[in-house]
Amino acid sequence: MNYEYNGNLEENERINQVAKEIISKYPFISLNNAIKASSLEGKIDKEVSITDKLNRLYNIMLVSSNNKDIVMLIFKDYLNLLKNNNIDNKYYYLSQSINEYLYNYSDFPIISDF
Repeated sequence: MNYEYNGNLEENERINQVAKEIISKYPFISLNNAIKASSLEGKIDKEVSITDKLNRLYNIMLVSSNNKDIVMLIFKDYLNLLKNNNIDNKYYYLSQSINEYLYNYSDFPIISDF
C-alpha cells in the first residue's frame, strides 16, 4: 500500500488521499469504510514508520469489524508486518486479541486498551 506524504494537505484532502490509497490496495473495502479508516489516521509528515503502517491496517480492520472475511485478509498483512519488523509489544498483544475476535472468543479489540 502507498503511504504518501500528506502533512501539507487540508484534513478533507488528506482523508480522501488516504482513502484512495486504501482502496488501491484493498478494492473490496467500501469507499465509506475507507473514508472512516482514513479519518482515524493522523498526518504523515515524516518518513513512514512501521507503526504508521500497523495503525492504518488496524483502522481498516476496526471499521470493517462487522465482516470477519475482510478483517482476516487485512490481518494477514498486519501479521506479515509484525513478522518482518522489530516492533513494540503492544502490537503483538493486539494481534493476539484480533485473533481471538476472529475465532469468536471476544469482541474486536480497542487499540487504546494496549
